[in-house]
Amino acid sequence: MRALKNLGLTEYETASYLALVEKGPMSASEISTKSLVPYSRIYDVLTRLEEKGFIQVRRARPTVYVAKAPTEVVRLVRLAWEDKIDKSSKVVVGELQPRFEREVQATTRDVWVMHGKASILAKAIEMLTSAREEIKLSIPHLDPDSGDIASLADRVLQVKTERVYILTSQVAESVRNLIPSNFEIRIRHVFGAGLVVDGRETLIMLAGATEDWDSEFLGVYSSHAVFAAMGGAYFDSLYASSQPFKTR
Repeated sequence: MRALKNLGLTEYETASYLALVEKGPMSASEISTKSLVPYSRIYDVLTRLEEKGFIQVRRARPTVYVAKAPTEVVRLVRLAWEDKIDKSSKVVVGELQPRFEREVQATTRDVWVMHGKASILAKAIEMLTSAREEIKLSIPHLDPDSGDIASLADRVLQVKTERVYILTSQVAESVRNLIPSNFEIRIRHVFGAGLVVDGRETLIMLAGATEDWDSEFLGVYSSHAVFAAMGGAYFDSLYASSQPFKTR
């Protein structure tokens, strides 16, 4: 099964785990027979499966191997990956960000044009994560289930920033009780999405020439204070003419 290989199993490990799932607890020789994994390799394969958390071992005579439930296996794999990504990310950011910032200071570019949903949304989430004092966000729908920008809506609900102002066309009923008390939300028709963080970073997100978020994303990012001031002022003017939203 390709999906198991995508979770990190080799061909022999996949065959052995599938045999245990389909046939139940077995000895090593039985697993070798059912999975067609050579007996000379079966103990190494089972040892790795145990280390990866896919099976349990019952010490008996003979030793019996038991498959863990797929739901448990997937949860363990996800936790392991998240831990690995978290640790690796800290190392990468800790070692490379200072070098990057030195290079940026030497060759400053204040405005970047960005293409593609993934890179633009990743930049938006990075900005939300780094926010310390204030977030100004305009977004078509404040709904974690709203398709392409769902990750942005979901992430802003998790921020601990002191002041959060959101301008949106619609607030999903499912998030009404999840909105923190320090959030100020107003309603009006919103084209595209925009984000200003701490008065220093600005990101404008557009979906082509229409409001179809499945079309090509175009983003304009700036770290220039003047650009942020302009974006913040425009946001404030729209915010002032919009309707307050009651979170409770």
